[in-house]
Amino acid sequence: MKKILILGLLLIAGSLRALPISDEGRTEARLFNTFLEATYAYDENPLRSYKLLQKALTLAPESKYLRRQLVSVALGLEKTELAEPYIDYINMGENEAEDWMVYAVYQVEKENAALALDAYQKAVAARPEDMELFSRYLALLLLTDEDKALTELHKLAVERSDAAAKAYVQIGRIYKRRKQWSTALSYFDKAIAADPADSMGYLEKAEIYEKSGQHFLMLHEFEELEKIGYGNVGTFSRMGAVFLVVHDLPKAEAYFLKAKKDDPADSLTNHFLSLIAEERGDLPQAIAYLQAAEDYNTNDERRLRVSFLQRRLGQPQQSLRTLQEAYKLFKGNVEVGFFYGLALNDDKQYHKAARVFEKILQTNPDYLQARLHYAYALEGLKKYAAMETQLQQILSVRPQNAPALNLWAYSLAERETRLDEAEQYSKKTLELVPGDISFQDTLAWIYIKQGRLQEAEQIFEALPAQVVMNEPELAYHMGVLRVSQGRNTEALVYLEKAKDGWPAAKPLYKKLSRMQEIRK
Repeated sequence: MKKILILGLLLIAGSLRALPISDEGRTEARLFNTFLEATYAYDENPLRSYKLLQKALTLAPESKYLRRQLVSVALGLEKTELAEPYIDYINMGENEAEDWMVYAVYQVEKENAALALDAYQKAVAARPEDMELFSRYLALLLLTDEDKALTELHKLAVERSDAAAKAYVQIGRIYKRRKQWSTALSYFDKAIAADPADSMGYLEKAEIYEKSGQHFLMLHEFEELEKIGYGNVGTFSRMGAVFLVVHDLPKAEAYFLKAKKDDPADSLTNHFLSLIAEERGDLPQAIAYLQAAEDYNTNDERRLRVSFLQRRLGQPQQSLRTLQEAYKLFKGNVEVGFFYGLALNDDKQYHKAARVFEKILQTNPDYLQARLHYAYALEGLKKYAAMETQLQQILSVRPQNAPALNLWAYSLAERETRLDEAEQYSKKTLELVPGDISFQDTLAWIYIKQGRLQEAEQIFEALPAQVVMNEPELAYHMGVLRVSQGRNTEALVYLEKAKDGWPAAKPLYKKLSRMQEIRK
């Protein structure tokens, strides 16, 4: 717009050089100054520019150019009502391409498609070399008269060799929209033949092959693009994805690395590279890729994935920190809050965990898993009445919730209270999930507290010996059983295994060790 105004300014300025200082000259000077002011007002205040052009028109009321400029500025303001008093410029003598173009835009805004098309056609006839103008005309044709658009495109392809490739691509797209795939492909081939260095024909063919599941034909088109130097993050990522589908991880990784080189922070590329690194067991690299993604600070799933991988690496504190950052970053995100609460429970930060789960339950009272882990936190805080209230709420909705029953049974056993009730809960849990080792351990622990050592022994004997030895809580319970049976030497073996992973095991181990030393 500013270019058009300046052009008019120069035309007017040229005519002023020879003017004598007269009333007419002063009028022309005022016109010049007003037009100049309108020109430079446009960028910052188009409405002021419009008003100044109106003022200029009072000095030159027959100016077709000023009227067209008023229409143009009004359209830029998206106020067609301001354009209407001046649209009659189109009837003021011979029209140029610019006149018809502005008139066409006005008719588009008024939703007069036929008049707009006629104006664009006249503009194109007046300036056939202007491809931008033709593109506008074509865009309207594609919306209103697709068959006529095809005719115009065919004509363009024949008459303008420099525009043939783009014309054939547009024709191919029309047939693609009509789902005439083979015809579309033939025109994309023509586009490639007309200009082998133009990327659009290859891309359009690749898209058809991708949608029809012909992935290796799609790969061929992308490889051709790579040959002409057009390979980029989008094409390389799609090639990598194809090789993932066929489980060729080395080739998939090679193409994703090319994509990463083109755009190091591309989210999708880093996501797939992370999956590949995880598949081959390189968890630190999988984490690094996720953290390099541009959406790492806006995508909760990326953060959660990093925390899970850190835990798999045996880095619980780093995992907890990642979740803590995510909890602050994604305020109100229920999933992030849930996993952060779990990590806090695991770290025995029960006060914080309880607050996190309380907040979740305020807005999601039916989230039973969150309520269960809230109960775990309350158990850790020794708020047993509150814990039992939470478990009652869960079981009132889901009476067969085995983890809730097991927690209640285990808590009662730890407190050495209501052991008969604990036994009932535990046995019901095992009816629901008979093979769960942790649930079997709970019943064994209840039997130990009840003094039913033989029954506890039978449970432990049925469990894999290696599991009992390597799981600190089970090893501790087995150690307590052996102490209760007077088999202190065997008890020490289990307690030694348990002492670094289960807090209650260490003092018992030390006590037995001293007793053994005294006996020696």
